[in-house]
Amino acid sequence: MPRTARLTRDDWAAAALDALAEGGPAAVAVEPVAARLGASKSSFYWLFDNRRALLAAALERWERVQTDEVLPWLAALPPAERLRRLVGHAFADPAGRGDLAGRGDLALRLLTETADPLIREVTHRVTGRRLAVLESAFTDLGHPPETARHYATAGYATYLGTAALRATPHTPTDPAAYTETILTAFGVAPHPGCPG
Repeated sequence: MPRTARLTRDDWAAAALDALAEGGPAAVAVEPVAARLGASKSSFYWLFDNRRALLAAALERWERVQTDEVLPWLAALPPAERLRRLVGHAFADPAGRGDLAGRGDLALRLLTETADPLIREVTHRVTGRRLAVLESAFTDLGHPPETARHYATAGYATYLGTAALRATPHTPTDPAAYTETILTAFGVAPHPGCPG
């Protein structure tokens, strides 16, 4: 059986998500995504009606794999560790699937580079859910609700910006020390055993 006969909607969605991360919404086109998969353009139409359906599938995958599957795990961690993991994961390998941070640069791109209503809807929903987990961490650490909200917003902005900096020569060279510095600024006690 040819390889393309085994491709699923999720295979196409994953390839489209990679294209989206690398080139923005315009990069999610049938022919280039088919080429990524080594598939024919015609095989696409067995699974999707059009490019818009592929974009929707890519966004659904992003939300499912990098939010639905991660937030419950993240929310179960102690609050300081929840925050530490988030900031630290901004340094994660973007090719790593299944973690919140592997696509921080994609989250920033989706928040800032498009007015597409579909992308906006998904991005706003994901952002709200992520902020809620962060806000709960700061609340659990004893901050009043308004302060927790502000810290959550600043923490997520730090995560997005740090993930974006990975594409430049200005990425912090010591992720652990950087993470502890950021968290200290938010009033989180340093991790035991961390110099500082």
